[in-house]
Amino acid sequence: GIMNGINVHEVSDVGLKVFPVVILGGLDSIGGAIIGGIIIGLLETFTGGYISTGLREVVPYIVLILILMIKPYGLFGLVEIERV
Repeated sequence: GIMNGINVHEVSDVGLKVFPVVILGGLDSIGGAIIGGIIIGLLETFTGGYISTGLREVVPYIVLILILMIKPYGLFGLVEIERV
């Protein structure tokens, strides 16, 4: 019901987590975004369970920084080389 409905703060948290998921999967790949969401979700769950619940909120952004350094187009993104 209304008492247990959607909270504004929950929506903003989900919105911020979408960005690392999409970058991880690849900007032009819907399947990659789904797999990226699964990977981020599993990493958050394992981090919260085994390491620290405080670190759980930071994991998506650590993954974002690592993926941008290693593979900027994401796991399933297409690398487009533009010749000038």
